[in-house]
Amino acid sequence: MHPNAKQKRALAAAVEAPLRMLQWGYRKTRRRSNPIDLSDAAQAAAVERVLVVRLDAIGDLLLSEPALGVLRRRFPNARIDLVASPVSAEVLQGNPHVDHLITYRAPWHVAWRGASVSWPAETARFLGVTAALAAQNYDVGFELRGDLRDILFMAAAAPRTAVGNSFRGGGKLLHYDAPVSAASHQVAMAVAIASAGGPLLASDPPRVYPSAEDHSTVAAHLPSEGGHLIGLHLGAGFPSKQLPFGHFVQVVQALHAAHPAAEFLVVGAAAERRLAQALKEVTLLPVHDMTGKLTLLQTAAALSRCRLFVGNDSAPMHLAAAVGTPVVTFFGPSEPWKFHPSGVPYRLLEVDLACRPCDYVHCVWQGDQRYQCMTRQSPEGIADAALELLAGAEPAT
Repeated sequence: MHPNAKQKRALAAAVEAPLRMLQWGYRKTRRRSNPIDLSDAAQAAAVERVLVVRLDAIGDLLLSEPALGVLRRRFPNARIDLVASPVSAEVLQGNPHVDHLITYRAPWHVAWRGASVSWPAETARFLGVTAALAAQNYDVGFELRGDLRDILFMAAAAPRTAVGNSFRGGGKLLHYDAPVSAASHQVAMAVAIASAGGPLLASDPPRVYPSAEDHSTVAAHLPSEGGHLIGLHLGAGFPSKQLPFGHFVQVVQALHAAHPAAEFLVVGAAAERRLAQALKEVTLLPVHDMTGKLTLLQTAAALSRCRLFVGNDSAPMHLAAAVGTPVVTFFGPSEPWKFHPSGVPYRLLEVDLACRPCDYVHCVWQGDQRYQCMTRQSPEGIADAALELLAGAEPAT
């Protein structure tokens, strides 16, 4: 049984009042003073420690990256610490706007993806991690997802001032509830939260910072001449987001027919290697299989060498955009207005179905009706979108 958005909001509203009482008592034990007035320039300038919380997936964390630049400009003298999942945190390695990365595997996000969780053990770990954070005496905490559970995590870290957005609940735990629509793109939401208490600040598109070593590692495995490499990601976080393999075969064949010099770079996790190998065997085309061989930032470095990226709604899609590579992607359960690529030319293909977007990990339909939002995608339409972007793309260098 999947609760709908209205049911989730009702549940959040029911638990907010007791949580607010617990927070009040907890802050008293921590001897927290009154919150900082973020509209007061003198008080804002005196901020020394900032906590940022973004506990979900790699791509979601990357879409919050522009907000980190806003926070760095807003609090230039502060230490900025960011808590992210162990899987996601690497995407911010080398980021000049973060002083310290802290990892925490949020069990509620893991459970949402279907993994088994020991809640007694996770409760103890939650209390231990948040107590360690509370000991840092943060002046301001920013939760960038707009999620009651993540806001509760931030509140347990007891920053003097708590900032977020309550469209999923948690408003009573915040001192500043950023005025942003629930339908906003994730970049816009994170920037609005980072700007709360003052004017909305301008931001750059998401960026990543591969090192010189990352680039040299990639260069050793890929063609030296630029201009003809097309990036591919054949897998996805879960099946409801994954384009059928046969569709990818048709797209690759169409692109090679139009651009005979094209070579294909497949990135992704080691578990997706079978797809890359199958693509090479079926198409007999120049396919460079880098699945499971690259770190996140090495993947970004590799995708920066591509003229185009074609792939599912997943982390490599956002990595490609973050290094300036045009994107063709296809959305199933996700909301395109919230999660589309940012900062680059892109084409986003979707199937008009009454049940989508649904944001479910597992499709509610069975049999032949399952995953229609992906199985009914048009390989011809995807190839046409890719060729359109290739026609306007400058050769990579």
